[in-house]
Amino acid sequence: MARKKPEAPPASPVEEQTAEHSPFLPLYDSPGYLLRRGGQFITAHFDAEMGHMGLTSSQLAVFLAVHVKEGMEQRELAAALNWDEATVGGMVRRLEAQGLLSRRSSPRSKRGMQIHLSEKGHDLYKRAKPHVDNVQKNVLQALEAEERVQLLRLLSKMMGEKNSHYAGKG
Repeated sequence: MARKKPEAPPASPVEEQTAEHSPFLPLYDSPGYLLRRGGQFITAHFDAEMGHMGLTSSQLAVFLAVHVKEGMEQRELAAALNWDEATVGGMVRRLEAQGLLSRRSSPRSKRGMQIHLSEKGHDLYKRAKPHVDNVQKNVLQALEAEERVQLLRLLSKMMGEKNSHYAGKG
């Protein structure tokens, strides 16, 4: 069954007005509005590409982080994702209930539990990886190569994320 690829979010009847005459221009120009629309756009691509795998985009973030560094404790995983521990705990519990993650006692902490991918989790990762790559490619497809680099650098800088796009300098 072929999945329908989402396109840019459709323009509302108000957005079809010329930009310079729209009373909503202050809203449409705001970073919060644009970032929220961007999030909806990415979620639509994610759902179209990966909805059949039974993971939400948030669960996927936890799942991928555990793949990158197995054996983290919940607090370390939360710190790596910049999420609160309770949110991560809920995600880990749901992924564990699906049989994708397992928790084991940590030798580094009496109460801590290390988080690992289960065998089923490793299998899912192998199947999911190409789809994850497609989502990343598809959400940037309307941009030229230099624009993609610039967007990723600016988003990283705005969020204070030191990564391969932004090293933390001006």
